[in-house]
Amino acid sequence: MSESEEFTDDLDTPTEGDLNECYGSKYLSAADIGNRKIRTRIAKVRKEPMQQQDGKPERAKFVLYFTTISKPMVLNSTNKNAVVDALGTKPPDWKNAELGLYTEPTQYAGKPTRGLRLRVLSARKSEPVLAPKPAPAPKPAAAVAAVAEEVWDSEAPGHTGEGIDFPEAAE
Repeated sequence: MSESEEFTDDLDTPTEGDLNECYGSKYLSAADIGNRKIRTRIAKVRKEPMQQQDGKPERAKFVLYFTTISKPMVLNSTNKNAVVDALGTKPPDWKNAELGLYTEPTQYAGKPTRGLRLRVLSARKSEPVLAPKPAPAPKPAAAVAAVAEEVWDSEAPGHTGEGIDFPEAAE
């Protein structure tokens, strides 16, 4: 093959990116998962309008975004029920829950296909609740005044007061 045959001027032939753009989905599907089992966490939950296949007006569905997967997952009723059964009906409480994603044989429109499924592996990891620290016992006013004079005494050796911003006194 000559050097001139390695290159082409055909800019009209679609690329692999064009193929994915036309036929791929921005949402996670069973084809994306294949036979793998993937462990991930819910990063956020959104309610988004979805174009219906039969041409009916758009209908909103819940969409899960994950911490380790770039494509979000539209919740069908089967997966929604699995999440609600394990995590409750408050979507903000779903954030950070650990999920397992997998596929299983199912039927769609009477035809066998693979369905994307999820299993809740653990509830969300909550932040540890720390008990508030008790407030220190108040010092007597005379002791506070003595400490304040000691710290802010501009006559003290080695203290210039430079770099300290003193607010104006209120009148």
